[in-house]
Amino acid sequence: MSRVLARANRLPLLWRFLRANDPLVSTATVTDVIKVLGEEGLAKEAVAAFYRMKQLHCKPDVQSYNTVISALCRVGHFKKARFLLDQMELPGARCPPDTFTYTILISSYCKHSLQTGCRKAIRRRIWEANHMFRRMLFNGFAPDVVTYNCLIDGLCKTYRIERAHELLEEMLLKGCSPNRVTYNSFIRYYSLVNQVDKAVEMMRAMVSRNHGIPTSSSYTPIIHALCETGRAREARDFLVEMVGRGSIPREFTYKLVCDALNHTGEQCLEEELHKRIEHGMHARFRQVMQMKPVMRGKNMFVQEQV
Repeated sequence: MSRVLARANRLPLLWRFLRANDPLVSTATVTDVIKVLGEEGLAKEAVAAFYRMKQLHCKPDVQSYNTVISALCRVGHFKKARFLLDQMELPGARCPPDTFTYTILISSYCKHSLQTGCRKAIRRRIWEANHMFRRMLFNGFAPDVVTYNCLIDGLCKTYRIERAHELLEEMLLKGCSPNRVTYNSFIRYYSLVNQVDKAVEMMRAMVSRNHGIPTSSSYTPIIHALCETGRAREARDFLVEMVGRGSIPREFTYKLVCDALNHTGEQCLEEELHKRIEHGMHARFRQVMQMKPVMRGKNMFVQEQV
């Protein structure tokens, strides 16, 4: 009920409801309310709910702090988020931060850097993400693979590939195994800057080091880059390899490869593989229709494109 009232922005009614059920209200209850308010973009109300915990005889824990910090970062209120982090870092604080606290801020800095077209603002946000990462290390916290992935992805998307490689080497030295998400950041970068051979090299390194199995998210940037550079035969080979590993391409990727093969006069896909791909795309479409019935009105349009 608290989540429903928070999502409907019926805050006066929500507070009356919580006060009326004071014995049943716990820290987890208010934390859920803060999370919903943050997801709705109501950061000010989320902070108000955080400070109302004392009135409801609840004591905030590290999850409560992380939730309100995430709500603030979602709307770009980094100064207030850092103020809460400073409180958590005070000597003798009842709720010291954890690895996830710093990961929230690092991820948010990277995401917001990409949402601005100002180069100075991008540099500033990435600098703050790196500073928060160093602050995390200084305070004795060991970053996990999620922390590294957030920062590496932000660095790759802002063309700071040297620093991203430094972090990858640091992961390997510290025994923090990268995963497919880590390598996909490098694959997307090299595919975007037309260094597709290095993208392939990163994907092969992921497999050889046993750090993950490539899926459609790994193959798709490489296939697109190969088609754009006129290497249709190699794009076809990667598409065949992708299907052989059990991944079905998206409709746009499949059409792009077929058009590239027709344009260069290369041999098209075998009929059996063609049917397998189409069957997989139709099966995926039917699955989406079960999850999102509102899209059924677009059924005919999508089938025509397929």
